[in-house]
Amino acid sequence: MVNIRDIAKMAGVSKTTVSRVINNHQYVSEDIREKVQAVMEETGYVVNGNAVKLSNGKNYTLGVTLPYNNSCYDRLVNSLLFHAREKGYQVLLLPTYYDEKTESEYYSLLEKRMIDGLVLVSRASNLENWTKLKSRGRIVSTEKVADPKIPMIYPDRKKAYEQLFKDLAQQGFSKVTFTNKRPLAESTSARDKAECYQQYFGEVVEGQNFFTGVEGYDSGYYWAKETYSDLPLPEIIYANADDTAAGIISALQELGFTHKEDYQIIGEGNLAYSQLLNFSTIDFLPDEIGAAVIDYILSDQKTIHTAKEPRIIKR
Repeated sequence: MVNIRDIAKMAGVSKTTVSRVINNHQYVSEDIREKVQAVMEETGYVVNGNAVKLSNGKNYTLGVTLPYNNSCYDRLVNSLLFHAREKGYQVLLLPTYYDEKTESEYYSLLEKRMIDGLVLVSRASNLENWTKLKSRGRIVSTEKVADPKIPMIYPDRKKAYEQLFKDLAQQGFSKVTFTNKRPLAESTSARDKAECYQQYFGEVVEGQNFFTGVEGYDSGYYWAKETYSDLPLPEIIYANADDTAAGIISALQELGFTHKEDYQIIGEGNLAYSQLLNFSTIDFLPDEIGAAVIDYILSDQKTIHTAKEPRIIKR
């Protein structure tokens, strides 16, 4: 198998010149470029793409950690993919399933220069040793994290929760239930939601006005079918995703309840479900956040702390 040294000898040029041709360096005459490329074609020489990338100091690949494939991340992931491609980068999706060891292994990809930057969509643990992580490469979170030194571009979820519960209380509702995937001890957003809820509707009691382990259409369907066969139906059900809300509506319809007559549902995500079934939802602006994240991570800006205000869409 031929190598760069062989190509250089056959073309009568230096190894540096061959390297410049491979990397499309501008300071190579057209005659020399054609001569080197002709030898490469004749010998069947295949360029090592990874070596070329690393010789430029970049891998042109960004990592994105997310818990797992779920519709609630679709818009953000699609935005990241689109804007990365616009900049000439590819994206490596890194599912964590909220496993701390797996997350830690993904951070090492920066240290090994296998990726040029890491986007954190959701985490199982806090980033405790930020100084060490920062030394490995560019990292940005799309969720608010406790340490203000960590770069973050995120939706101000707590502000949306507070506004939503305040509006419901002012409208005279008193029987409000909400769902979440993870319990309060494991989820910052769940704790924020519970704190805002308690300002207007009293104590949060799991199994009465707060339910965990609910996510997705099927999960929402079976939860609602089982729960409201026994418990009285609340005035408002605030579901943690639009597909979850759709499953709840379907189950309650089978139990004889009609949305917007017997109860109202609110979702999250502003997905097609909420438009088709005509229920209110919260848009956490993943399209805008995805674009801003790519711009930041590929820039020379040292850090960023941007909170975007979600939109409550009433239907």
